Amino acid sequence: MPVIPYPTDSKIQKLTSIGYERDLWISGSYVYDVYGDSFVGDTLDARYPAAKTNGASAAVTFTEHNTNGYLDLISGTDYNGYAGQGYGMQLTGDRGVLATFIVRTPAVVTTVKFEVGLSDNDQDAGAVNVKATPSATATDYAVFVVDTTDDAVIAFHSAKGGSIIATEGLGTILASTTYRFAIRIEGDNIQAYINDEQVAGHGKNTGIQGGSDLTPWVFCQARAGSASRTLQWHRWRAIQPAY
Repeated sequence: MPVIPYPTDSKIQKLTSIGYERDLWISGSYVYDVYGDSFVGDTLDARYPAAKTNGASAAVTFTEHNTNGYLDLISGTDYNGYAGQGYGMQLTGDRGVLATFIVRTPAVVTTVKFEVGLSDNDQDAGAVNVKATPSATATDYAVFVVDTTDDAVIAFHSAKGGSIIATEGLGTILASTTYRFAIRIEGDNIQAYINDEQVAGHGKNTGIQGGSDLTPWVFCQARAGSASRTLQWHRWRAIQPAY
């Protein structure tokens, strides 16, 4: 079975110091399925399911002519109002998947919660329920999460059959800043990356249920009334073997 490539720009270093076969990936290769979007064109592709939203002015909005293309996830003005968007439940850890995301944080990062990653449902009111003392709505998931009701620090949470593991302290979230998040799942094992650097690894006993169907998932939630926040989703891609 082909090996899912690592999320890194340092291909030459990997080819010389780690090995050839494990990192080689040809973008046109027939043995990989490649899904993704950079949100260009004049409308959101019809393959996306309906957005999951709740509260006044909460919305997932595609705007034609957005420079470089992006989707707005608007939390709205209600306390705990939210907007979330999935794609489809076609990915599994047992097949192997590398999912990468580019998002830009809101102009103000107080009173906000957001998630970026993979989840077993595209209609949850957030995969993570409580960040501080972890609880979840999803059963199997792997997401980066920020929730300022806890603190302003990025965490990486995952769950296997509802049993949650959390890696905290991955850096203070910055306003109006572009982040590259990546999640690599092989079987039940997870590796998580921020801006091409590995920041977490959750092993097979604590990672995720490899047989669970997963969707790319991005979510933004207001943590105060009248304080709407907008998370820009600029790009995503998921790569998995085709067999």
